[in-house]
Amino acid sequence: MIRELIQDLKSSPTLVQKKAIKDIWSFFPRICEINHSDVLLGDDAAAIKYNDEYLLLAGEGVFHPLLKSNPYLAGRTSVLTNVNDIYAMGGRPMAIVDVLFSPDNENANEVLRGIRDNAARYNVPVVGGHISEESDCPSLSVFILGKAKELLSSFNARVGDDLVFISNSNGKFVLGFDFWDSSSMLEEDVVIRDLELIAEIAEDNLADSAKDVSMAGLIGSILMLLESSGKGAEIYIETIPKPSDIPLRKWLLAFPSFGFILSVRPENTPDVKARFNRPGLVCEKIGNVIAEERVFFVNNDSNKELFWDFYSESLIGVSELSSTRVDNG
Repeated sequence: MIRELIQDLKSSPTLVQKKAIKDIWSFFPRICEINHSDVLLGDDAAAIKYNDEYLLLAGEGVFHPLLKSNPYLAGRTSVLTNVNDIYAMGGRPMAIVDVLFSPDNENANEVLRGIRDNAARYNVPVVGGHISEESDCPSLSVFILGKAKELLSSFNARVGDDLVFISNSNGKFVLGFDFWDSSSMLEEDVVIRDLELIAEIAEDNLADSAKDVSMAGLIGSILMLLESSGKGAEIYIETIPKPSDIPLRKWLLAFPSFGFILSVRPENTPDVKARFNRPGLVCEKIGNVIAEERVFFVNNDSNKELFWDFYSESLIGVSELSSTRVDNG
């Protein structure tokens, strides 16, 4: 079972597409300096030191088939993914701008209606952007500004950390997409309350690192976190919480709309789990961070198989740039 799962995951378009990120580093530095402070590129958001806080800057492009088939949902999703990026860094969103190229006025109105509705749900204002009618190549990108008191970064996982997966298993897949919608049916106060727990964990210094589960799916997001930190992991695949009727492979590659992977010191894991002990939410340890830069799958029979070897194969290229790594034991 493990070997078949590994073969399926490694050949999936979800992971193959992420490898394109490696080309970016030939054009841009991995570390920028702003106001005499280093800004690491490659996290969920760029963290720019400003006085005693951090400004967080991020952007997302919307999957073109979704924009074409359901422009309203595309607008909503563009807000959700950006908000998740800010909370994954331990922050809170401040404002959004959008860039929309639309084939016609009707399509544009549906996209903008989706952006407006979800921006209101997440209590983040849309403060500007750009719109143009372009029938040949419609596209949507949204950019977000946030701020944080304490950071959660992909670069700070430590050996011995528990890998903790947080999600909401109450939802349904959007027809035709690996998009698990667990948020659109929730009230505004519940949506924000659940996300606020991530910011509170950062401010209480209960986690070493974090990443939102994005279009790379759970397994791709774990790989990106580990590669950024220069670490590996043992992942106990049969402990991964998922909806009962969803195959594990599909769940590992899905975008869950509310999903975060944290690395947590073992003594803090009970506190983190207690905070997410709320209806609909699931918070479980699914693995351990190790020093060896390899990722292993382990099942309940203690069978162990190598899934990914960063020594021979990077995903987003960070592991090939050893000078950017943080030596945090």
